[in-house]
Amino acid sequence: MYQDLVEKVTPSVVTIITKQIALDQFFAPQVAEGIGSGFAIGKNVLITSYHVISNASEIIVISDDGFRDQAQVIAVNPYHDLAILSTTLDLPSLKLAKDYKTGEVVLAVGNPLGLYSVSMGIISSEERAIISPIGSPVYVIQTDAAVNPGNSGGPLVNTKGEVVGVVTAMIKDAQNIGFAIPSKLIDSFVKNVMKFGKYIRPYVGIGVVKLNKALATYLGIKRQSGLLVLNIDPDGSAYRYGMRKGDIILKVDNQEVKSPVDLLTILEGKVGSSVNVKVLRNSKEIEFEIAVPGIAT
Repeated sequence: MYQDLVEKVTPSVVTIITKQIALDQFFAPQVAEGIGSGFAIGKNVLITSYHVISNASEIIVISDDGFRDQAQVIAVNPYHDLAILSTTLDLPSLKLAKDYKTGEVVLAVGNPLGLYSVSMGIISSEERAIISPIGSPVYVIQTDAAVNPGNSGGPLVNTKGEVVGVVTAMIKDAQNIGFAIPSKLIDSFVKNVMKFGKYIRPYVGIGVVKLNKALATYLGIKRQSGLLVLNIDPDGSAYRYGMRKGDIILKVDNQEVKSPVDLLTILEGKVGSSVNVKVLRNSKEIEFEIAVPGIAT
């Protein structure tokens, strides 16, 4: 049933072998190897996980048909565990999915444990939060498709062959609980790098959670969608331009924000400019402009 899909996707997926200097048990330097996966999203351009290549002194990519190349890092986003590489390999590009839903059938393609393979499952949740390699929270898709060491950086694709996420992590002591960085964050990362030549992280100084029925009931409000501002940096631009803890963000630049991912993708495209924000405060809707400064990674 999925034979055509696998044949379509696998030529775009690469094995990534990294080399780095490490210390052995006697603190003597040695060359260590790591393994991961990646995939093409444009001519000579690959996406992978940041943690796959973060400490590498050499990055070798190997195509499905056995061709090898030494790849170069274009940009990294440690906050979302993403990286863009350049290669001379001419591989077919995969398209990023614009949306994804819980229960949707997905396939994880990559090189787990050095065994180039495909596993199938569903999206178990559209919204989870885990800790990134640098210790910051990152929003992910959860899947029950089998994910193992070496899958990191590979694509999680839907039945159309579109990438819904980049495999990033798994829970070691559980069965088939894996996580992927959603396609929306991949897309906003790539566009951010195309604009600035490197990743510039937006920082407005707020921490938010998705509003749900339980939270709305506790807060005594009728609105059940939006983002609740849980904490705010008094030195951040959001506070300086009028946002306060307890505000419920309804729209940013006239776009509804139903999850933290929605907010992040908008802000990544607005670094260096400003956004119009509509919030609910004390049962009243108010609007203001917020500057979106950036931090170079």
